[in-house]
Amino acid sequence: MTDLALLAYALIVKLHIAAGVIALIAFWTAGFARKGRGGLHVSAGSIYLMAMRAILITGLPMALSSFIKGHPGQGVFLSYLVVLVATTVFVAPRAVRFKQDFDGFRSGAYRFYAVLLPATALAAMSYGLVAGNALLIGFPVVGLVIGTGMWRNLRRASPDAGWWLKEHYGAMIGNGVGTHIAFLAIGLSRLLPKAQAETAQLLAWFGPLTIATIAIVLLNRRHRRRHSQPLLVH
Repeated sequence: MTDLALLAYALIVKLHIAAGVIALIAFWTAGFARKGRGGLHVSAGSIYLMAMRAILITGLPMALSSFIKGHPGQGVFLSYLVVLVATTVFVAPRAVRFKQDFDGFRSGAYRFYAVLLPATALAAMSYGLVAGNALLIGFPVVGLVIGTGMWRNLRRASPDAGWWLKEHYGAMIGNGVGTHIAFLAIGLSRLLPKAQAETAQLLAWFGPLTIATIAIVLLNRRHRRRHSQPLLVH
């Protein structure tokens, strides 16, 4: 790489890290803020989505650079992460915007992501199995779960009551999993000695994924209590 290319890449990495820090702060701010129209929750959520879009923009050249440098495992990880984040960043605000129009919500680009995400997750998992990479074996489970939910939406004749809220917080939690796994697997592991870094990478996907699963179960349980009656949309 030329000096100019190296300088440009270094700038991209710094922007990526800065966006990641902002995303982590905004994620937890939105998570703990009171929910409802307007207020801190909406503002922090908007900042979070903007930070995630910046992560997308900077993450793609980083993924390509990993392949060029001969680090296919990291390239596969970042490529899958880009697709996962692109999907959840697309779904989260769309669910709120189309909360009165289920057919509109699942039309257009939604169908594209419903195919792209699980396909990318399966490709990343396959690479992980061949390479013996625990992170790439476990992390794609998130994409497969989200992709399965998207396919269920495409096949449904009508949505459940309050469907949009479930789609919104599900996508945001999926976003959060990606953010935290990326931080723990790539960022934190680089700060630790090699022996500890390997352990950190093994736990990087397990911790956030476990917490996210518990959060989804609890939120879904509360969601079912609030919306016990089916909603018919023609």
